[in-house]
Amino acid sequence: MKNIDKDLFLRKNQLEGTIYVEFKYSSAEKEFWNEDSYYIDSDIFEYLLGVFEKSKEDFSMFGENYFSFEEVDNLINSLKNIDLEGIADKITKNSFKEDKYIEKIQIINSLINLVQRLEAWLVKAIELDVIVIILGL
Repeated sequence: MKNIDKDLFLRKNQLEGTIYVEFKYSSAEKEFWNEDSYYIDSDIFEYLLGVFEKSKEDFSMFGENYFSFEEVDNLINSLKNIDLEGIADKITKNSFKEDKYIEKIQIINSLINLVQRLEAWLVKAIELDVIVIILGL
């Protein structure tokens, strides 16, 4: 597991490796690996997968997902109800760090930041009247 006590909603210039889920608007210039897209590491995204599957019935972790405005709204509402503490518990369960409490707090803070930034990005898509596209692995 990567160190997740840092920013989790990344820009292309922050990536280390190639196993990421890409978040882009329909106005993006390229099909994938856009400079103005955001990216979430696949290891982290797996913990959030259920939220995306609830928001879009045919969501695929391994393909292109075009979200309607209704599905974006569903996703925003689902993100507001996500169990961040439960996710942090799952992540720290197999951790080798000595102080799991501090690690859990750091993970929860990083997840809060991720969810807030993702929500803001989704709201902006609605304001810009563009389609949200999530590219799986």
